Amino acid sequence: MTSDDFRDLLGRQTDQQLINACLLEDQAPYVFEPKPDAWDGFRDDLASDLSISRDDIRVVGSARFGFSMKPRLHLRSFRDKSDIDVVIVNAGLFDDLWLALLAAAYPRSQVINQLGGWLKRRKNEVYTGWLSPLKIRLDVSIYGRRAKPVVDFNLQWFNALKRASKHPPRRHEDVKGRLYRTWRHAELYHLHSLGELRRSLAE
Repeated sequence: MTSDDFRDLLGRQTDQQLINACLLEDQAPYVFEPKPDAWDGFRDDLASDLSISRDDIRVVGSARFGFSMKPRLHLRSFRDKSDIDVVIVNAGLFDDLWLALLAAAYPRSQVINQLGGWLKRRKNEVYTGWLSPLKIRLDVSIYGRRAKPVVDFNLQWFNALKRASKHPPRRHEDVKGRLYRTWRHAELYHLHSLGELRRSLAE
């Protein structure tokens, strides 16, 4: 699909209809088009390293279509310096990280002040049903053994994304991952983003 095709779809379909193409459909993304089999290798590595199903994994945004879905970027084409954005949807994995984070740093006022703004931002993410594992910063020297499950989770997440990054045949900057608790949480996030994209394109 070209950016012009997508503009046409925006005029003919609701955001709820568009969410299938933008998130739910299981198709080889743009970054794998020169070598479609690499999409299977990418998902298989992630699934193995994170102990999830390949059906829990999608690529979104510019790496999915070949043009950016971010508001105010005007459907800019995917570039060598673009990131590959991965959505992983798994309630068990989400809850494991959430509970490990609570056990290590329960969000009382003194903990929030000590850890800075990142804990507040993670609390906002949890409200909408997603987490950015690599943005969690727990200092083992401060929290000791309580921090180890979180640190181990993040190391596993980081290594999984790095190993998977060798598969996409198109050049890219990095592979970034976001963890959602359910597909409905992922849908709601992307429906909100589609609404913002529509408004920015109409400006």
